[in-house]
Amino acid sequence: MAVWWGNAWKLVVVAVVVAAAGGCGENEADGGGAASSDVVRMLSVSSESGDSETIEVIAEASGRYRLTVVSGPDAGVFQVWDGKALLMHLPDDSPQYQRFENPDRNEVPVATWFYQPDSDEFRKFCPGAKKLGTKTLFDRTAARYHCDETVPSETDPTEPQAAREIALDEKTGLIMADGTDTPTEVTFGAETKPDTFSTEVPPGEDEFSTEEPPGGDEEETHGIYPAELPAVGGGFINTALYATRPYVVVAGPADGIRATLGRVLPMTHDGKPAVVGFLFAAPGEDWKGSLLNPEDEKAFVDSVLKTVGTFPAPVGVDIKGATAASFASSPTDVTIALVTAAGPFAHVTPASEVSDVDLRKWIAELS
Repeated sequence: MAVWWGNAWKLVVVAVVVAAAGGCGENEADGGGAASSDVVRMLSVSSESGDSETIEVIAEASGRYRLTVVSGPDAGVFQVWDGKALLMHLPDDSPQYQRFENPDRNEVPVATWFYQPDSDEFRKFCPGAKKLGTKTLFDRTAARYHCDETVPSETDPTEPQAAREIALDEKTGLIMADGTDTPTEVTFGAETKPDTFSTEVPPGEDEFSTEEPPGGDEEETHGIYPAELPAVGGGFINTALYATRPYVVVAGPADGIRATLGRVLPMTHDGKPAVVGFLFAAPGEDWKGSLLNPEDEKAFVDSVLKTVGTFPAPVGVDIKGATAASFASSPTDVTIALVTAAGPFAHVTPASEVSDVDLRKWIAELS
């Protein structure tokens, strides 16, 4: 799904796909809400997936925002950032609420809607920015900029993007246009409710939550999202069943998992620690179904199960890498995660970057 702010929308669907886009805000603000001239409400309509959806964003210059799918197949999905915590509501998931306290911005990206042209954040968002003049959008003066192509690197795995023109509101720095995408409605000085930017989970609702100290070590704070994955060979893999014992996860494409399991399994003893694979699978561009349709999703999973072959350890189909999103950096590479019995990671590493000596040592320590 793509809307006028490009790939920022993908951020709300972490349980489906994680993509860093639109930058990461650095501002902090308290929860609550009030009418303010610094608050902007934006609407956009997307039909790129074949189903029309309306998305609303309420954003504050301080960095807080609320993004909601108002209508369409994903209606009810929303994401709220209050400057310190990120709350996501995914009605079709269990649990429906996911909350991240002081999240690692590389793993749980936070969208940015306002940019200052002289900031490092803007230079990253619009590489090689060249001002082209101004134009009028929504009765406001917007500054036009040419942005060079965005090319990811090993040190900056940002999402690639073709050269494009963007427009920022001259007064606030709000993104008014990004390439050919523009919102359908923009309201400055929008009203807010007391809970507009609240990241508190409603009473009585289950949640997946991480509460991390600012600057905390990822290896000590993160864990695997609760999930039930269709298993190669039949049945399901429930990650909750692994939660009380140490285990090793190998995540990636089929051939990579198979090769890495060949390294990892001989380093275990009598099945300890347990080893499980998360197989990344995503429909091709020519796929005609919808993953929001249970029958289409089942048909897609069945097609994957018929073609991947066998593995020497339990492997589950992880659609779009949703379950591995908390630790895996790429759907095309293999990532190894060693998870302690208490839940947090002991080690996370690309399979290609760890030696057998270190891997054997880590597995022995985990056991």
